[in-house]
Amino acid sequence: MDAKKVNRREFACSLGIGIMGMGAMTMPHAGIANPVTSEENINHIGPLTGFTPQIGTLISMLDWVSDTVIRYNKKLTVEQLDYLHDPDSNTIGSLMLHVAATEVIYQDMTFHGLEDFSPANKSRWNVAMELGEEARKEIKGNPLSYYKDAIDEVRAVTKQEMKKRDDAWLLSGETKDWNWNNYCKWFHVTEHYANHRGQMTWYAKRLPK
Repeated sequence: MDAKKVNRREFACSLGIGIMGMGAMTMPHAGIANPVTSEENINHIGPLTGFTPQIGTLISMLDWVSDTVIRYNKKLTVEQLDYLHDPDSNTIGSLMLHVAATEVIYQDMTFHGLEDFSPANKSRWNVAMELGEEARKEIKGNPLSYYKDAIDEVRAVTKQEMKKRDDAWLLSGETKDWNWNNYCKWFHVTEHYANHRGQMTWYAKRLPK
């Protein structure tokens, strides 16, 4: 085939514009520029006030999945959050800090063009990012509120930075080594919360009676 290769980002953008155009024609009172989700209901996934449509939808997914991490574990004591199932496991508390650390490193990579944590963030978050023996030694003795506050603090930075950006940015940003665009990177952050929420559930079901 001699036709020029289609730039997939341009195609995605044009496809999105076409779909939005059709939606505007068929539902004139629910244009994509206006929020269609209830910001009072975390179970409504979709565009949010203050963000472009796809970024708002991504944020609503991030908020939903991180909320499940906190809500599922809300009754656990400090001792239960520190429970170590076996010498090679990670505690539920350390996994909570790990998902927050993952969000931070993707902030540094996508918002600031870094390949790793900034020096300040590395000092604060690297143990939680790497987990293992250091995390087993250092991340303990904290109530659930400590981990919730950490996730909330990190999410506030994500939202602040995402408000400065648009859907074109989200669909761009391929990197040399991965060939992931920014949307894929931030979808990975979202599924990382879900993935480790599964681990937390497994550990929680095996807590000593």
